[in-house]
Amino acid sequence: MKRSERLLLGLFVIVFLVVVGGGALTIGLNHYRSITEETARLRDRLVDMNQAITEGAEWQRRSEWLNETVPTFASRQEASACLLEVIQKEAEKAGLALAGREFLEAPKEIAEDGLHFEASQGYFDRATVRLTLSAVKEQAFFTWMHGVQQPGRFLGVTRLLITPTGQGKSVNAEVEVTQFYHENAVGTGEPKGGEKP
Repeated sequence: MKRSERLLLGLFVIVFLVVVGGGALTIGLNHYRSITEETARLRDRLVDMNQAITEGAEWQRRSEWLNETVPTFASRQEASACLLEVIQKEAEKAGLALAGREFLEAPKEIAEDGLHFEASQGYFDRATVRLTLSAVKEQAFFTWMHGVQQPGRFLGVTRLLITPTGQGKSVNAEVEVTQFYHENAVGTGEPKGGEKP
């Protein structure tokens, strides 16, 4: 083998080792980074799990309070009737005339088996009434709205649209009032924890 051939062979070996070594080093670094990232994710998950365990008693207490406090009704119709009664009673106190009432149904969806079921509304069942009030005095309207908001009974205004009439301090309003409740075969309509409205 000539000296030039040995020199070329040596250069080829060096280039080969640099390429293969660089590739191996890159693969090793990528593997190390992925292991480090996975370790960090597992560490974060462990912290979250430990926090959930330590807060478990508090969340259990909150869940029990909610189950004891949420009003129960036998049906949506019963909840809607109770809601309308509260709305009318507060309107009479404030001296308001309710122009229009519309009971709103929860949107229906079709399940995979082809049957209808109510769209997921979260933890609560809901009964909602949309009311229209025309040319009512601002002060009376806000007094009525304040009376309708009853957090202890899980009752509140969930949508409000107010437009001035242009005549003094009177407004037109469209209001949605919602009663949140649990549906149960034997409803009471009152919070179970003894809290009265």
